[in-house]
Amino acid sequence: MKKIFLLLICFSLLSCVDLFLDDDINYPDTGEPVTSFQINVGNNSAGGNNSVESSLGTYREDQSASFKLQAQHYQISKLERNQDTGEIIYIYQPQQAYVGEDYVEILAPTDSNGNRVFESKVFEFQINVGN
Repeated sequence: MKKIFLLLICFSLLSCVDLFLDDDINYPDTGEPVTSFQINVGNNSAGGNNSVESSLGTYREDQSASFKLQAQHYQISKLERNQDTGEIIYIYQPQQAYVGEDYVEILAPTDSNGNRVFESKVFEFQINVGN
């Protein structure tokens, strides 16, 4: 009986480990509407190096944002944190000579309902790279 009980506990623990190591977990949405941004990048057809920055807001030190869907036509597409203010900034620069549209989705934490760890909100960026 003890062996069966011990085996059951081991199986349960292994199942929990798989859950916590799964990078594809989709944390619950807060129900807030998606925040959408339209970004226009200037003339890039002549090989310009135009880049744009957009603030996602200020977050606590233990909070961060991540890409849900990364851009497709970028030279730079990254998130940076201002260490002094806690502001998270999205920076985008298109591939050299690229003209067209790009799209990004970013997950950022939210403090709604007092659950500061598992709830997130989506930021959508529709990026237009001009010619």
